[in-house]
Amino acid sequence: MVLGLTRSCKILSMAAAPFWGDLILSRKLIAEISLCGMALDILGGCYLAYDLLGGQSGPLRTFARAVGYIALFLVGYEVVLGLQYALVASTGMGALLAVEYRTAGSLNGRITAPRNRTLLFGFLRGIVLGFAGLTLAGWPFAVCFGLLSGLALSTVYYLGFTPIRDYEAQAKPRISKQRMVASLMRAIAVGIAGILSGLICSVGANPIGFGLRLGLAAGAVSGIVGLFSPAIEWWIEHLPERRMGAIGLALIVFGMVLQSVQYWVVVFEVAVK
Repeated sequence: MVLGLTRSCKILSMAAAPFWGDLILSRKLIAEISLCGMALDILGGCYLAYDLLGGQSGPLRTFARAVGYIALFLVGYEVVLGLQYALVASTGMGALLAVEYRTAGSLNGRITAPRNRTLLFGFLRGIVLGFAGLTLAGWPFAVCFGLLSGLALSTVYYLGFTPIRDYEAQAKPRISKQRMVASLMRAIAVGIAGILSGLICSVGANPIGFGLRLGLAAGAVSGIVGLFSPAIEWWIEHLPERRMGAIGLALIVFGMVLQSVQYWVVVFEVAVK
């Protein structure tokens, strides 16, 4: 009888155990969640201080552009090349594209820009890819890939396949023949740079396949961004000032929730390794 009661107590205790009992979190993950929360709080504060930062002519709308494009780049790169590469590449690429599109918006409908500035943006894109390549194959490959990608993308820009030329603001996502060709050209440029860098630095057992993956990622991401960029630009240009404050408040609340994860882990006694 005593044995039966003991077994019943064990069964009841197992049934009453919280659903997170088997959950194990890493310290690194908790730190990353907290840092994301801090970043969202800072971003939300910027949105709330929209007027103090210059209003419509200030830098916040460019920052909002960058956030949208970083998200698009992050999704595309993460699928093909992993999260670490995606974080580095998306941050640099999104920021550069936001600046380019802000410049395009200030050209009063013209689709041209000084050639030296165009080539500079192309080369800077290559440098960003080089830093991202550091997460895949080390410094020798990163330096080689960054320089070759910069030269290749500058050449593509020189031929006229620039984001500024594709600039437009429309309410719905839109793809065009020009964008498709531009995406293909960028994919070829980055792919060739990746293959040459892989061969020069002897990356892995299949450097050609490695380079093709880099080119595929560049082409896929370029296509995704080209599809959704008109809608993002339209949203930025027509975003009411009052809504900026609401977005800022929502970001701050969400950031606070993320930062509180480290404390809820202690309260609910979640295992941490």
